[in-house]
Amino acid sequence: MSISHKNKWGGAVCAAMLIPLAAAGADKAPGPAVLFKQVQALEHGGALLPGSHLWMHGARMADYYTIDRANAIAVKAAAHGVARVTRFPAGSLYIKENFDIHKVLKTVTAMLKVPGYDAADRDWVMAAYKPDGHVIAYGRVQSCISCHAFAASTDFTFAPGTRLPIATVQPFFPGQPISPAYRAALARHGRS
Repeated sequence: MSISHKNKWGGAVCAAMLIPLAAAGADKAPGPAVLFKQVQALEHGGALLPGSHLWMHGARMADYYTIDRANAIAVKAAAHGVARVTRFPAGSLYIKENFDIHKVLKTVTAMLKVPGYDAADRDWVMAAYKPDGHVIAYGRVQSCISCHAFAASTDFTFAPGTRLPIATVQPFFPGQPISPAYRAALARHGRS
């Protein structure tokens, strides 16, 4: 499956999600429309990812607030915290809702674990959508994969509240302003 990365997107770093494998098959991912239906189900009733809370601060003005949600498979795997997960099970689905400073939803990013999809990148299907389901990016999205490689020890997933230095974040989102709340959080923790 190829990457569909149509334009620069303002969402936060891609997040991990689960989808029933019976629908996806053992070695292929569902199409972007099918995955978006799973995303919508999590948006309307999915559990928060353990360690997450409503209205967490994102790194950029484009994702000033975020909400991390996951399906039951991912929630169970991360019951003791994402930082303790070395591999999420097949079918794990993880989404990040990305809101601007006014709490208006701008994008939703997703990760879905599909066995045999892309072993080099831990079999995650990466996706980004506008709130109406318009596909921004889907598949083996190199910009997502490159950033998520920083979280290799937790199966390419960032624990809620992870604070990467601005010098690490900025190259993945050129020209996008960093949130003052993110800068302040880094300063409180002695990082920049």
